[in-house]
Formats: sequence, structure tokens, C-alpha cells
Amino acid sequence: MYFAIEPPHASLPLQISHALAELRRAIVDAPLHVFALVDDAFDEALLGARKWSRRPKYSLYDGTALHGLEAAAPHLLTAPAAPDEQSAWLHEIFAACAGRPMLSIVACTLPAAALQDHLRPYLIARTPDSLEWPVRWGDTRVLPGLIDTLEPGRREHLLSPFHHWWSTARDGTLIGWQGGACAAPKPADCDKLPIRDATFARLVELAEADAVLANIHDTQPDLLRQHRPFDCHDRVARHLVIASTCGISAAGARQHFSVLALCLADDFTEHPAMAALLQRVRQGADYRTEIGTLQTGFWQEAAA
Repeated sequence: MYFAIEPPHASLPLQISHALAELRRAIVDAPLHVFALVDDAFDEALLGARKWSRRPKYSLYDGTALHGLEAAAPHLLTAPAAPDEQSAWLHEIFAACAGRPMLSIVACTLPAAALQDHLRPYLIARTPDSLEWPVRWGDTRVLPGLIDTLEPGRREHLLSPFHHWWSTARDGTLIGWQGGACAAPKPADCDKLPIRDATFARLVELAEADAVLANIHDTQPDLLRQHRPFDCHDRVARHLVIASTCGISAAGARQHFSVLALCLADDFTEHPAMAALLQRVRQGADYRTEIGTLQTGFWQEAAA
């Protein structure tokens, strides 16, 4: 599988350890519980194979309509209580999950069972036309988009018991979200997360580059070796926006345009021949037909 992510920087476990130490010094009354959120969908055998994974763990799918997907469920793993042990645990778990977008770290006021209950209404999203789908909170590729697209009140409630939620950005650096550190968060006003059509469309948009890259990996994997994974995703995501602006909507055409983004110069859309082609497509011309009209000179001049 191809994930279009860089390995986490080696300093991330230490950065989180230092942040936890600061939290312990700053917190006076609020409880502090630390968990790893591990998405088993990327490695169903991982949690049974490592010494660190023998610590108490809790499936987010327990007691939900998703219980049938237990083997691929996101799990909360309880961190050791002692700070020194926590630091070693963080290094071990980051090393075990490296290369896969399956790990984030949570500092929370709630113990595991209460955190399970708090997160339960956010595990399945429902659109206005009653379409339901599982929300991949454990997938660090989509986590930033999920949090950013939540309505402000929903985001505030989701994060209300969190001191902090740390994750790894696509470029391997540390990102995170601060919560309200509330020890007794209010119950959610829903049993499934209501998602507006515009929000759903935006999430599909954000996920498209990963889907296109997975298809390219299956059919033309050599193209992905020309750039770092982060750069592959960046190129494809940016050019899919251009494709949308120009009215390139068919899945095959969008994938072809993404292939060009990987094998041609990054600014190939600014070449006069391509700029003219995109203008014709914007006016209703067929993309595939227009691509066939490009002359040898364009391909030579636009080559990376």
C-alpha cells in the first residue's frame, strides 16, 4: 500500500514527552490520562505482536454498530503512568508504527472507558440524505481535515476533555490540537455525527489525492519513486484543484492529469500549449481528445 507520508521525525517522541512534562507541571486539579490511538486497519496483527501492546487497550468500536469491524478498529492504548516509562513507550510505539498513518497520542482528563463513551457519537457520520459512513479518526492522513471541517461547536465538544491531541503531519513533523481539559464534558446532542453536504463534499475532496495515488501505485508505481511521498501528494493535490477549476471531472481524466503532475515539470500547466488546452476544456472540449493533439515539442519542453 502507498500512504504518501514521510516517516515521523525522530524527535517526535521526545517532543511529546517534553509537552507532557509541561502539562504535568501546569495541571493543578484536572486529571491527566495518556493514550495512543492506534488504527488497526493498517496492521491488524500489530497490537498482539509487541511487548508495549500488552498494556490495557480499548476498541472504539466496542458497543457500536461497527463492532463487526473489530479486527480493523482504532484502539486506545493506555500509556505507562511513570514519566520515564512513558518516554520509552512513546519511542517504541512510534518505531513500530513508522511509515503508516496509524498513530496519534492523546492527553485527556477522562479514563479510557469514559473517553470511549465520549467519542462514540463521533464514530459514524450521517449526511442529510441519511448516508452513513465510519469516521477514520485513527488515520492521521485524514485527521486534520476531519477536525478542521467540524462545525465549531462540534469541534469544541469533541476536544472538550482533551488537554492535547498530537499527530504526525504528512511531512513527518508534529501537529496537534488543544482541547478544553474539561473533566466532566457534557453529553453529545447526537448519537451519530451530523455532516452537512458541503462538509461531506470537502472531505471527499481532501481524500481524493490519496485515492488517486493508490491507483497510480497499483498501475504505475515507478512514477512515485521520482519524488518523496510528501511531494507526490502535494503535486497531485494541487493539480486536482486545477483539474476541478478547468472542468476535468471524469475519474480517468483526473488520474491521467495527476500522472502528468508526477512526470512533468511542476509548472507544466503554464506551458502555452497546455494552458490553451485547459482553456478549451474549460469551454467544453473533451480532455482526452485534447491531450491527443499535443505536439512533440510540448512533451519535450514540459518534461521534468
